[in-house]
Amino acid sequence: MNSSWLYQQNSLCVVGVLFVAMILSSEAAGRLGRRWYPRADDLRRGHFLSVIGSLLGLLALLLSFTFSLSANRYDARRQLVVQDANVLGGLYMMSSLLPDAPRKEFKQALREFLDLRAQLALLRRNPTADQAAQAVAQSDLIQQRMWDVIREAALTQPPPRGIDAMLKGLIDAASIQRERILAFESRVPDPVIWLLLWGALIAMCAIGLSGGLGNHRGLPARVFVAILICATIDVVLDLDKPHQGFIRVSQTPILRLLQIMDRDPESKS
Repeated sequence: MNSSWLYQQNSLCVVGVLFVAMILSSEAAGRLGRRWYPRADDLRRGHFLSVIGSLLGLLALLLSFTFSLSANRYDARRQLVVQDANVLGGLYMMSSLLPDAPRKEFKQALREFLDLRAQLALLRRNPTADQAAQAVAQSDLIQQRMWDVIREAALTQPPPRGIDAMLKGLIDAASIQRERILAFESRVPDPVIWLLLWGALIAMCAIGLSGGLGNHRGLPARVFVAILICATIDVVLDLDKPHQGFIRVSQTPILRLLQIMDRDPESKS
């Protein structure tokens, strides 16, 4: 899986560097503003305040836009986990309608498939292209085994009850797998994140310059604003990184289904 330099960085490190840069740049802009203070009249200060209002409004728009993008991607990953567990759980329940030999073989393959799904290692770090391809290939092989079992059972006369529903369930499981891979790789475009970072930096410079033109340092207020902006950006970056950070998509539905299969002796090889 290829990822950009920005995506590979820890979100706390990114916002930490941004926070320091925002404070230093606003302090430098504030000193410049205090130097210009004797030459600035009320009309010029009022004009600059309107410019600051526009910059802060644009920054708020960027924050809300990127937060919405990352939150939508996080919610899509969460819903796909639930859909995956529902489809696989339905396959497990319908497998009880199969004859003895194919039923045991199908449950064992399904158990292996769930084990692969429940591996959180690939969600805790950024897998390489080879690792991701190997996991997908292994999953495809297990799906093919389950498909072969159901296909052979469907060719018997008379076919077992519910065999059509199981065929459809396998097709749905393969479709959800592709959607989960796409959702895992989907992220907010880098240009949007860079625009947000530079927008926050420029807005903080404008705030510092405005305070200097008013002959007021206002460092505590700037620190609080910078903390709030950086905290919001950190949440945006964290939501956009399923393999790291504090905000993770819960795998509880898959793990619960795996626990149910653990109590079934036929699912153990």
